[in-house]
Amino acid sequence: MPHRGSVQIQARHEAQPAGSCPPPIRPLRGLSAAATDKASSEARPGLVDAAKERVGNYQAQNRPNEDKLQPGLLAFLEWLPDHGCISLARDILKLNSDKDLYDVYHNLLTALATPMKARSKQGSITASPHPKRQNNVDIAAITLDEPQTCLDAFRDQCLKRDSHRCVVTGEMENDRWYKEGASDDVHHGFLEAAHIIPFAYASWDSSSRPPEKISIQWEALWRYFPEVRRLGMQVETINNLYNGITLSSYIHAAFGQFHIAFKPTDTENVYERKIYRRFPSLLRRTLPESNRIEILRAEDAQDFELPNATLLDCHWRLAEILNASGMAEIIDRNRRDWEDLKGSAGGQLREDGGTDFGQYLRVALWERMVS
Repeated sequence: MPHRGSVQIQARHEAQPAGSCPPPIRPLRGLSAAATDKASSEARPGLVDAAKERVGNYQAQNRPNEDKLQPGLLAFLEWLPDHGCISLARDILKLNSDKDLYDVYHNLLTALATPMKARSKQGSITASPHPKRQNNVDIAAITLDEPQTCLDAFRDQCLKRDSHRCVVTGEMENDRWYKEGASDDVHHGFLEAAHIIPFAYASWDSSSRPPEKISIQWEALWRYFPEVRRLGMQVETINNLYNGITLSSYIHAAFGQFHIAFKPTDTENVYERKIYRRFPSLLRRTLPESNRIEILRAEDAQDFELPNATLLDCHWRLAEILNASGMAEIIDRNRRDWEDLKGSAGGQLREDGGTDFGQYLRVALWERMVS
């Protein structure tokens, strides 16, 4: 799957032969206390109730995208896994002002929600207002190695493992379908290898050190989803097969927009397909009737890793958060505004003096922060 965007990247590792073991996972020293809360899930209800009350007392001050602060924070408190939720609740309860609460919300929006949803280049990101979180960012920066390339081997091995079929629709990959005789009885289409944790987390200009924003992104991901950290998900494992899943091109697009997700069940490698309101209605009719998805290895790929349930659980929880809170609309709206602004009148000022400078500044500021 080719990498989109203008960021120049280089490979640290050569493509691995099909079926070979992934590179060894480096221990992420120094983050166990930062990213993992030892409190049991029994502590969650009281902390969450108190944090929700604090969020409910927020007084609006006409700050950017403030209308989604309360639904956004409440959704995070509802859907984050236990340790991530406890970490957020405690952060909220330590705050001294509404400005600090807004900064926590904006950190979630720009350092977690936007990088997970915007699957290409990334830009400046708002850091957490808590001083100790900056220490965690510094720790995360130590784990960053060289930027990665989106290797052809990743796509080839995902397709081989998944029998050259979309795990949702069962469509066969076009070239494979033709190679096997082009039967009229076999549904076929364009397939792609989707990264569950976006490839953008592992790409930056290879001529420079990793940008601080990349460290902030990883710190936020590990803090709120500590099981992702324990799995060993980091820059150099972004192309591991456990972070890949074969999808039809239109399913991949919906997956990246959080219009579809796969909720883990109590049965290993079996997921419940979750469809959200913005999933295209015409395409919805083409999906299999059953919401049950079982992901199996092909006969000739028994030693290949399957998509990891921890990563798909992370994606599903963020899908619930973004769709319940409306935060996805902020990301989409501001990106559309930026593209419209760049294309309107060639970016020229209006002769009649009607140029909306406030709009220019608002949209340009957002682009600086999250694109």
